[in-house]
Amino acid sequence: MSISKLFQQELRQHYLFRRLPDEAFNNILSQSNLTSLRRNETLFEQGDEASRFFLVRSGQIMLFQTSPEGNEKVVDIIGPGQTFAEAVMFMEGKRFPVNARATGNTELFYFDNNAFTEQLHKSNTLCFAMMADMSTRLKGLLTEISELTIYNAKHRLISYLLGHINDLQEQPTVKLTATKSMIASKLSITPETFSRIMSKLKKEGLITIEDETITLIQPDKLKEIIGESFSKTKPGCM
Repeated sequence: MSISKLFQQELRQHYLFRRLPDEAFNNILSQSNLTSLRRNETLFEQGDEASRFFLVRSGQIMLFQTSPEGNEKVVDIIGPGQTFAEAVMFMEGKRFPVNARATGNTELFYFDNNAFTEQLHKSNTLCFAMMADMSTRLKGLLTEISELTIYNAKHRLISYLLGHINDLQEQPTVKLTATKSMIASKLSITPETFSRIMSKLKKEGLITIEDETITLIQPDKLKEIIGESFSKTKPGCM
């Protein structure tokens, strides 16, 4: 069963499909569909054969790995409008390197890898769109690796807050769309450390916390803290 006309119009807004000729677009969608997951329902597990990639329509997907001791390490948190697992179609073995689970009720589109790669061979536009996406993700991963290996927990948390601002007001807000434990895992800090840093920032008058909304009272001061941390960790940088 293919995706309905209504959803086709929605998908046409995504950069991967925006400039595709109708024939190529329809060929991809002929082997695609919309599916839904309940909270905590597993989409796939690490090592499963990867024959599809996905685009979140609503809700949220957590990508994570599990240690031999059973501890979960959050790799990424995927929200509406974001794709994931498309790079796996180019990997040797074509098996998912992580687990995927819905953090709440979630709708997502899935696309057949074979149908998609067939169109990649025919469309330069699609190839360049895919390359641009992967380049952006690679840059993000390199930044994340730098922060994990160079900066301390406070720097990583402040950087996360500044990178998830919802508006451009004088005192911008950040809506936490994932649980604090999930965000802490992604930043490679413990939930206790996460809470301790947030409490300290609040006491210093840099942020306020109301439910899941964080208001950055002094965003410039937060940026200064990151700048100071950067100059201390990397001496000689201008």
